[in-house]
Amino acid sequence: MNKLRIGFLMGGTFLALLFVSTAALPLAHAAITSSLSVGSSGSQVTQLQQFLATNSQIYPSGIVTGYYGPLTAAAVTQFQVAYGIDQVGQVGPVTEAKVNSIMASGLGLDTTVPVISNLTVGQLNPTTAVISWNTNSLALGQVFYDTTTIQANEATGVYQIPYIGGNAAAANSSPTVSMNQAIQLSNLQPNTVYTYIVRSIDQSGNVSMSNAQSFQTN
Repeated sequence: MNKLRIGFLMGGTFLALLFVSTAALPLAHAAITSSLSVGSSGSQVTQLQQFLATNSQIYPSGIVTGYYGPLTAAAVTQFQVAYGIDQVGQVGPVTEAKVNSIMASGLGLDTTVPVISNLTVGQLNPTTAVISWNTNSLALGQVFYDTTTIQANEATGVYQIPYIGGNAAAANSSPTVSMNQAIQLSNLQPNTVYTYIVRSIDQSGNVSMSNAQSFQTN
């Protein structure tokens, strides 16, 4: 089962690739080195529970007991849903590898997309335009634009980047992340209508993008 959901906010503008909510993860968690299931106990279970408890939507009770009971099994199942892993409710090699990868990244159970707001077009002249927007978390920004209708497809899996047609203009050549994007489009045609879509990708790979918008050069 894939937790990926697509949401449209009609009349405003934004399409979001939505997963589950997030919490910051300390780097102190030790790696999980063995398979775990209902009935398991010990420090490995404690580490797992502490990790899962950093996201209240994955592990609502957040109880850390060192014993792998039904609540922990349910949290592991929700984790597997969020990350596109077979939902077996126990920690096998695939789940173990994913948990350890997230722990090592230091990003935590961050499965919330960056929310796009204040999308505007400014500094219009015959050959350039600046597309600006904000996000509620650090993200990379991109703009796709064309004089024809832009094709945009949904993502096909967890953390997959949705396809967008047209010409691509990237904001951050470093690359760096920011909550404020301002991307200049150059070499445009005068007195021409352009369609564009913006996309933001946060440090954990969560993606959101706008619906298609348009502007006309002078």
